[in-house]
Amino acid sequence: MDKGEFRFAYFSSKYEETIDFYKNILEFNLKFSWDRGPNDKGSVFGHGLGLIEILKQPDNEQEFNLGLDHRSPKGSFMVIETSNIETIFSKYKKKDINFKQDLTIQDWGHKSFSINDPNGVVLFFFENVE
Repeated sequence: MDKGEFRFAYFSSKYEETIDFYKNILEFNLKFSWDRGPNDKGSVFGHGLGLIEILKQPDNEQEFNLGLDHRSPKGSFMVIETSNIETIFSKYKKKDINFKQDLTIQDWGHKSFSINDPNGVVLFFFENVE
């Protein structure tokens, strides 16, 4: 099996606010970032075994890469498994975070909560309690 890494990547028109959210509010690990000019900025965050890549939305369509989708993400969400859901929930409740769902036990056996990032992307944190 291929041992390449998995990334969830998307473009953000709120690039600086989004980077601050993942780095300083959620305290995710900033693996690396680049700034090659006003229309070529990005940051990659690591959390658990996954990576989240945030790209600055180019200012004009001439800068779009034809092989990528530059629309804001809609309908997709990230699922993040943890072994300390209550600790993370308590820590995040003390911060300026938009919660979509407070801590709950789902019918399928997960204890979970979900939040929105500045772009409306849902992050669903869970711990298996069965």
